[in-house]
Formats: sequence, C-alpha cells, structure tokens
Amino acid sequence: MPRVTVLMPTYNVAQWVEEAIDSVLRQTYRDFELLVVDDGSTDNTLDHVRSIQDDRIRIAAFPDNVGLAENLNRGLDLINTELVARMDGDDIAEPNWLETGVHVLDTMPEVDICSFGFQFFGTKTSLVRFPEHNEDSKAEMLFGCTVIVPVFRKSVFTDNHLRYLTETFPAEDYMMWSNVYPLTQIYNVQRTLFHYRTHPTQISTSRREAQIKKSNEVRLKMLQWLNPNFTDEEKQYFLNVFVPCKIEVKEDISKLKCFAQLLISRNTYGNYSNDALRQKFNYHISYGVLEYAERIYFPHGYSPIAFLRLLVSGLYPTLPAKNRLKILIKCLLFKAK
Repeated sequence: MPRVTVLMPTYNVAQWVEEAIDSVLRQTYRDFELLVVDDGSTDNTLDHVRSIQDDRIRIAAFPDNVGLAENLNRGLDLINTELVARMDGDDIAEPNWLETGVHVLDTMPEVDICSFGFQFFGTKTSLVRFPEHNEDSKAEMLFGCTVIVPVFRKSVFTDNHLRYLTETFPAEDYMMWSNVYPLTQIYNVQRTLFHYRTHPTQISTSRREAQIKKSNEVRLKMLQWLNPNFTDEEKQYFLNVFVPCKIEVKEDISKLKCFAQLLISRNTYGNYSNDALRQKFNYHISYGVLEYAERIYFPHGYSPIAFLRLLVSGLYPTLPAKNRLKILIKCLLFKAK
C-alpha cells in the first residue's frame, strides 16, 4: 500500500482533467496512488481519465450526483493510506507539491495539516499566501479559509469522526478546517506549489452569493470560538463592516480600530493569540484604509497635488509601508497633460 492517496473529486471537468492528472503523475514524491472519484459526470470526464494508463490511478465512478461535499466523503471512505492529499480535477500541482507536504508532516509531528501558497490562473491571476504559522493562520480564519490543496494525516478525520457537511456547500472546505483548528496545528508553506484554475463554470464563480452566505456562517462560528457572548448587533457589524473593512468616511477607520480592540479584549478563553489577532487586524485595516485613500484622493490618477491632499489628511502614515512608497513614486512620476 502506498503512503499517500491523492484524492481528486471530479464533475464535468473533461477539458482540464488530463492536465490535472498529469501534474500528479509528475510528482517527485513517488509513493502515492491517485484516487479519482467521479460524481456522476455528464460529459466525457471519465473517458479522459480512463485514457491515461498508469497503475497508480484508481477510479471510483458513481452514477449519481451527490455534490462535492458528499463526494469527498465517499472518497475518504475509500482511502486506507496514512496520508491524504487533496486537489480538484481542474487544477495543476507543481512537481514537488507532495514531497514538500510529506516532508513537513514528517519533520513537524505537532502538525497534521500542511497547506500551500498558490497562483490563480484563467479568468483572474493573483498570488495567494496564507500565514505560515498556526496561531497567525487561526486569526486569519476569522476572515476566510486558510487551507488549500492540503496534505494531511487521515487520522485527523477518522479519530475525530469528521465529515464534509453537504449543508455547508459551497463553503465545505472552510467549515471543515474550522472544525480542525481546535484539534491540531496547521502549517502553511510559503511557496507557490499549486495553480488554481478560475473559470465561469466553477463553483466559486457560479455560486458566489451562496458561498458568501455559507462562509459567513463559518466566520460567525470562528467569532463564537473567540467569545460566545457577542450581541446580534456586534455580529452584524463584524460580518457586514469589519470583515469587508468597509470605509465610507474617515470616521469609519476609528470605528474599525475600536472594534478590533473589542475583539481582542473579548479573547478571554485563550483560543486565539492576542498578538496574532492584533497583527492581523492592523494589517486588515491598513489595507482597507489604502483602498479608501485611493478611491478618495486618486480617483483621476496620481499627482503631486493629490499626494499633498492625502498627506494633509493624516492617513498616509497608516497605509501599508510598501504601498506608501509606491504611491509616492507614482505621484513623483506624474506628468501633466
């Protein structure tokens, strides 16, 4: 039996699945099997999978479509290996993805889940890094999921009777890892080892509003883990203003900072690190101020006059350091038309 199973749920990804599988088969770490669990695809996804001749591929094809969460559960029930790695049938893994994940778990016994940096490609392109260490990553979970294409010990699921929850779709990953954080530690590798395809038909695009609604349920759960005694008004402010860092007027910045202090003061159960919360909130608000400053002071582009208005406002020192320099340079390079 191999040591790792790569769990790949598929549903109507015929045009991409061969590329995804090829990226798994090219891994530098060789002691694995690839389990493709098809959720009743109605295109020729399975034909593409079956066309690839490799003894490491195992196919579980189900005629009924049960949705991603339950399909993942079906896959987990078929796995008997020590370690599991998860990726979708339309993404691409770097060759050292598995090797890096296994190395982390072997050298850090306190860690049960290893996640990675990734690059969006397709309809949007951006680079994503989650906080490296567990306490910082946990604070980030108040805002969104911090685990992507993980390599993890299957015992975390079996020992704690964890299952993906259909009712949390399409935020099933976010809910799953929120259930894991109280049980173990998570480590995020600070390198790009995955390429996450974006296209109009994927769940995160086609069901965006539903994903936000379900994600908010997880955010409230993480907030309750910080302290269960928040009022309904505080919860709504957290979801509707604090998480999106909504700044309409300058006075909103002070309100956001006061709410951040309130959250830290309520961390009396010790489930979060105060230092991690403080660092995350400062970072979060500074980028909210950046978006506000660019909208208010540079609506027509960068110029010395606009920069002086920003300077006089007193907001310039509160912007992220690297963005302060970028704004200054853009304003100095201004050329009047």
